[in-house]
Amino acid sequence: MMWTLNVDPKTAFSGMHAAPLLQTWSQVADLYRDATQASMQQLWLSSANIIQEHTMRAFMAAAQSCAEALAQNAVHVQQQSMARFIDINQKAAGMMGNAFVDAWTARMSA
Repeated sequence: MMWTLNVDPKTAFSGMHAAPLLQTWSQVADLYRDATQASMQQLWLSSANIIQEHTMRAFMAAAQSCAEALAQNAVHVQQQSMARFIDINQKAAGMMGNAFVDAWTARMSA
């Protein structure tokens, strides 16, 4: 034997008026709808805030990292430049010394 449940409001509550019950179900459904909408709105807004916050953190970290790398590069290039000028100054001094010796030697032999 199989039992079935008849959920038709017209027959399930035959001695009662169905309109107040249906209105209550409609109000309950509205409560769930409003709660679901509020939850979804909160989820979207909080997710957007998290994305925005993490994007800003990443942007700031990238900018800071870039500034540090540029500063290190400037120091490195400046050190290489100084080493290059020291080398050039030594070569220039050697050339001037050789020119002076050549000029002095030429004058002495003339």
